Amino acid sequence: MRNRGIFFLALLGSSTAWAQAPTLEHRPDQVAKPVLPAPMKAPQKMEPAHAANTNAIYQALRTRVLNGDAFTVKDLVLRRDAGVFTLSSGTVYLYSPTAGRVTGAVFLGEGALHVEPPSAMERRQLKAVMKTEVLDQHFTSAVFEFTDETAAELKKQALAPVPVTGAAEGRAEETRTLFRRDLKYNLESRLLEDVVRPGGGGFFLAEMKGPLFSTRLIFEVDPHGALGTAPEEVALLTSSEFGYDITLGFPAEARRKTNQIAATDAFRVPQQTLDVTIEKSGKLTATAVTAVTAIESGLQVLPLRMFPSLRVSGVWGPDGQALDFVQEDKWKDADFAVLLKKPLAAGETVQITTSYAGKDALLDEGNNNYYLVAREDWYPNPGQSLGNYAFYTMSFHTPKSVEVVATGNEVSDKQDAGQRVSVWQSMDPIAVAGFNLGEFKKEESEHNKNVQIVSFANRELANQYASLSDRPGMALGSMTTTGMLKRATSEGDAAVEIYTEYFGPLAYDHVYLTQQTACNYGQSWPMLVYLPICYFWDSTIQHQLGILDRDPSYWQVVTAHEVAHQWWGQTVGFASYRDQWMSEGFANFSAALFLLHTRSDPKEERDFWALMRKRLLEKNARGLRPVDVGPVVMGWRANSSKTGGDVYQPLIYNKGAFILHSLEMLYWSSQYGDAPFKQAMHDLVNSYRNQPASTEDFKAVMERHLPTWLDVDRNHRLDWFFNAYVYGTSIPRYTVTSEFSKQGEETTVHFRLTQSEVPSDFEMLVPLYLQSEDHHVILLGRARMIGTTTVEQTVKLGKLTSAPKQLLVNYNFDLLSE
Repeated sequence: MRNRGIFFLALLGSSTAWAQAPTLEHRPDQVAKPVLPAPMKAPQKMEPAHAANTNAIYQALRTRVLNGDAFTVKDLVLRRDAGVFTLSSGTVYLYSPTAGRVTGAVFLGEGALHVEPPSAMERRQLKAVMKTEVLDQHFTSAVFEFTDETAAELKKQALAPVPVTGAAEGRAEETRTLFRRDLKYNLESRLLEDVVRPGGGGFFLAEMKGPLFSTRLIFEVDPHGALGTAPEEVALLTSSEFGYDITLGFPAEARRKTNQIAATDAFRVPQQTLDVTIEKSGKLTATAVTAVTAIESGLQVLPLRMFPSLRVSGVWGPDGQALDFVQEDKWKDADFAVLLKKPLAAGETVQITTSYAGKDALLDEGNNNYYLVAREDWYPNPGQSLGNYAFYTMSFHTPKSVEVVATGNEVSDKQDAGQRVSVWQSMDPIAVAGFNLGEFKKEESEHNKNVQIVSFANRELANQYASLSDRPGMALGSMTTTGMLKRATSEGDAAVEIYTEYFGPLAYDHVYLTQQTACNYGQSWPMLVYLPICYFWDSTIQHQLGILDRDPSYWQVVTAHEVAHQWWGQTVGFASYRDQWMSEGFANFSAALFLLHTRSDPKEERDFWALMRKRLLEKNARGLRPVDVGPVVMGWRANSSKTGGDVYQPLIYNKGAFILHSLEMLYWSSQYGDAPFKQAMHDLVNSYRNQPASTEDFKAVMERHLPTWLDVDRNHRLDWFFNAYVYGTSIPRYTVTSEFSKQGEETTVHFRLTQSEVPSDFEMLVPLYLQSEDHHVILLGRARMIGTTTVEQTVKLGKLTSAPKQLLVNYNFDLLSE
């Protein structure tokens, strides 16, 4: 355990007196069981299925030509959110109308895009990628796609009519190829959503290029979420040698003005029934019965996520009527979408049935080992990454020699007509459904009464690993994975016990830990964890294969990290890519707790924090430290062609862990210990059980449990901390010097503590520890420090049992610092 000892002073270097914390209010954990809906069934009679992509309006959009109005323009200005387009001089060529609406145009001439990012964070990102905080980009051609009033605005400022040219047609085809082949985004399917919607829509996209070798740009405003930044509606993509960077992403102006955090999704899926047949080869054939509830009125086109090689053979409505659907070539823009017979009103629910099949989503790895490639899209779903919570009923028909382990609870498992049939039901709404498949040996634990851990490992090795036994000094028998089942079960048990104490109970009654054939990562679905095969080999094999060369600590905490996702990512989801740091960062923090409570030597936990700090502060191949690239709320966008592809993971996982660890340490006191922190974390889980949470949601919960010693600005808010570490990028440097003196039995220390290398508004409570000659360490107090500043103070320590050795800053890695 961490040795924090006696808490002498609340604030060092401050005139504020010690304030007693209020009596802690006990709030019981709320794990109420929801009412299970009855499983849905496909219609008994169904019309012959429609072929893909045959809807007349969709085909008209897909084959549009530039035979609409064409005219010259001069100094024409289009304002779209933060983007201002100026068409200085040139010609506009409009597409002909589709279903009465003009949906696109080509511009050839001289133009410019001006964008002022609405936040300091986005200005920083623009500077990192484009070397400017305000964008002024010249272009000589542009293709506009829209469902808003762009066509009317262009026509209003038309000058002289002109004939259509081959150059304009060629430019339009260039953009079609970019989206279909390179970006693999079905632009026409997106246009279809608004063309059939009563009243149209507000979609706008401009794809621009300038002279030879200049940067190409895509600027988009989409009420349903822009490319790569959903649910944020505005995005700027800029070309690079590796493709396109998501250079800017932010909410629409209306949401910025009202400080609304998240956009509203067009629909949600509350329930699914999946009937799946899996062949020995891994081919998957399935029927999905999906309930869809409209959140906004006018919804008629349902964009659904589906693995590209899973090909849809038909979609039907609730009464068996065949529905039109979109799914292009699997190698191109294969986005799946369904066209309902009529628009839905807000709150209205409709049932659709989808039949599909294909290979490559599930791979046969040999010897009854299977690898599910399509983890998130082996069934049709809204694509809201771990944000749509639904009830699932799943039936799996497999060869008799293999076993399905899935999300939810197993209702039945039997032999039927030469197949093995297992049925699974989720007892709570879950964020994602999944399964693992193999010929497993299992190890069950009865340690935890409320949550049972069961571990599964394949009895035989996949083909790719069986050949490793031919290496000198290696034997196939020594590479068996079943021998490590007890270790996995034990670590899972310990993790659940620790996390239940800190975060509260799960709604699940079990967690299954399963071996996957991939070696380089783990993943956690509700009640189902995929652990890398290399974890199931002992340290001798890991060493022989070089697995321990880079990061031996990973294998000590991979189970603990993935089990933590049962709380962070599954029980509590994340609202957007900007909030994913809570899922991964909190899981890494949880892994540190696991080390703290399961290791006799606290050095292992301290080394874990030291390693995370090292990876945040070391420079990558581009000379950048991950911690300097951007704040954690940049999410995966911290990776770019200019910053490198290795920034996201250390930033989100490691700094995210440090943020929660710092709050844990700041919430601690000698009077209450960890109780204020634990109570806040229990509240977070209870408040956002089975729903996504945002960064600001997390902040609000922590403020509900704010101890008085952390209310440094006297407003009962944690703005000072979140501005510094969550929304900021500054990393402070701390130095301390001290002199001890003794009069009789009384010891006094005079110290000088300095905070530097931070902006003037960087505010922090800095922990100061006293180390004795017997190596005992206690927390002396915390100093409130703003900007680059120094605190100098004399403190009476009283009678000490051991002679003082030195004062230490950040002894427990309380704060991320230089």
